[in-house]
Amino acid sequence: MAYGGSQIAALPRPSKNIEPVSGAGLVAGHPYAIEVCDAGRLLINARFRRMLEANRLTTFAALFHVAGGELVRAVGSRTTTRVDLQAGADEQTFFLKRHRPAGLFERLKPLFHLSRSIVGARNEWEAILRFHAAGLPTMTPVAFGEFQGHSLVMTQDLKADQTLLDWVNETAGNRRPAVPNEAADSRPIKRELIHRVAAISRRMHDCGLCHQDFYLNHLLCCGDPARLDVRVIDLGRVRWRPKSSLRSIVKDLAQLDYSARGLSCADRLRFLRLYLGRPFRPADRWLVRWIVMKSKHIAAHTAKNGL
Repeated sequence: MAYGGSQIAALPRPSKNIEPVSGAGLVAGHPYAIEVCDAGRLLINARFRRMLEANRLTTFAALFHVAGGELVRAVGSRTTTRVDLQAGADEQTFFLKRHRPAGLFERLKPLFHLSRSIVGARNEWEAILRFHAAGLPTMTPVAFGEFQGHSLVMTQDLKADQTLLDWVNETAGNRRPAVPNEAADSRPIKRELIHRVAAISRRMHDCGLCHQDFYLNHLLCCGDPARLDVRVIDLGRVRWRPKSSLRSIVKDLAQLDYSARGLSCADRLRFLRLYLGRPFRPADRWLVRWIVMKSKHIAAHTAKNGL
């Protein structure tokens, strides 16, 4: 079911259309020059070619098997490593996500939930480019490659460790501040951040993009939260359709609602009103109930599986 004016009030459509992906894994409309290397096995953002060449990492095999770095995460057939590279006086940090061939269970599990399987790095690479084509703040793409069931995606380190979930838990959700006026001082920033996240969420959905893992810990604060430099990260599950399904939209909104439970009900309703772009109407009660019901389902699933 695609959403329309009868469900969610329409905002102006984006000025840029997001084009389908070509066989080479390219998306039209983004601001990057993408170079094809290693007989098509590796795509490189031209801005980082010098850095990769200086480290002899312009083939898929070389980049996939690069040694060293700090292992950040390992889940199933996927690992994420923080890698430091240097070219002359220029030193930069990157995140390299490597996918090995997925097992049968990993491929079949989504089918039990009536969803398509997403394996490998291609989906995240294309999602990053689609986000940039839509003017949505996210990671900077560096490289993507795939060969014989193995794949990788590399992004530039955003030099930020604080997520919106961290900020909510530490500041905005603090009902009894240790420092006088601390809660009052955080309120203007909190309102601006709610407005910012609502605008990002609405534009994302208007562009046919649904994150499907849209928790506050996947919204990164770059610098002081007062700068409102919020980036959407971990795009591995993003789905793109010319028109987003209402079910996928509600899933995103419920995931945000669940992870924002440290905020007040008034704050969460303010977010939804800003997302809709209009005052609430009596007919919106069904949408609120659906989001709340889905949010409770996420909470029960999390508690059951000890997540």
